[in-house]
Amino acid sequence: MRFSDLIESTTEQDDLLSNIEEMIVRAKARGFTQMSTSTILAKLESMGYVLEMENLLELLGTISSVGSANREVIKLDTALPPSPDGEEGKEQVKKMASKQLMKDRKP
Repeated sequence: MRFSDLIESTTEQDDLLSNIEEMIVRAKARGFTQMSTSTILAKLESMGYVLEMENLLELLGTISSVGSANREVIKLDTALPPSPDGEEGKEQVKKMASKQLMKDRKP
């Protein structure tokens, strides 16, 4: 049975995933390229989550910032996305900025 099947509320699962992603983003911002899996599990348990190692590994597999994960270590994906070049890149940035402006305007 998958971990996502065990959690009744998708909001609860979303909160858990958001907390894991936040820890990973903080680690990447600090320059870490890997993290201890057991440390992440302990931090989540201190936040009140009841989670087994297999379930954590399953969730880590859904996060794009994670290169690989096993019981000992989480290796972070340190590759930067390609930057857009030339006219095509400028047009792509313009479209993204326009979409964000439209989102910000919605009440």
